[in-house]
Amino acid sequence: MPTQPARIALSVLGQSLVVEADAPTGTVRVEELLPLMYAVDNAIIDVAVKAIESDGRNVSCCKGCSACCRAQPVPITPPEAFALAQLVDALPEPRRSEVRARFADRVARLQAAGLFDLFLRLVPVTSNERARTAASDYFHLGLVCPFLENDACSIHPHRPFVCRQYLVTSPAELCNDPLANPVEVVPIPVRPARALLAAAEPVAGEAQLTIPLVLALEYAERQPQPRTGDADTILQQWLQGLN
Repeated sequence: MPTQPARIALSVLGQSLVVEADAPTGTVRVEELLPLMYAVDNAIIDVAVKAIESDGRNVSCCKGCSACCRAQPVPITPPEAFALAQLVDALPEPRRSEVRARFADRVARLQAAGLFDLFLRLVPVTSNERARTAASDYFHLGLVCPFLENDACSIHPHRPFVCRQYLVTSPAELCNDPLANPVEVVPIPVRPARALLAAAEPVAGEAQLTIPLVLALEYAERQPQPRTGDADTILQQWLQGLN
């Protein structure tokens, strides 16, 4: 995949921000742009964290704190699902089979709970109340992220947007039940996952919706091969969607 140096200038919380990284060129699959997008997101998050630290608050999240990895749906975009499926395929044995078995277990448990079709977007969510009930039901299944190892993320450099942006300043123990506790989330001024859904839609030719991370492999297996588009066009649409 050919690349070229890119210099991306942004204004974040009143600060000028420049991100320099290699950018894919020509015709690409959307997920091939994720490393660059993640670099931009990381830089934005750094600015947001420094802003809350200047107010005397600190991020509670740290290695070994894994409550958000143990039960939450962790919504990811379709390009991220394809990227995670490729990552798993590239793992050496027996690690690949171990991770695949974990994904299969989560799928089976969602099926047993009657939530599989809903979260894989095979049936529509009919109301906000149904969405809230489904989120609560999912949470109480306790579906641990298949990539969690010793209370730490085993794919940290490749983690999805939502994992990067979900940072809290409230006591870490409150995250054990975020639906019931007053968790204080660090405000991030952009929504890169939403921007990616919009940027990927013209390439996919259909609406793009998030799915839980634990369904990434199932989703990728059920979809046709991802379509391709112009790298610069996709990137520019994503950057515009951040504003």
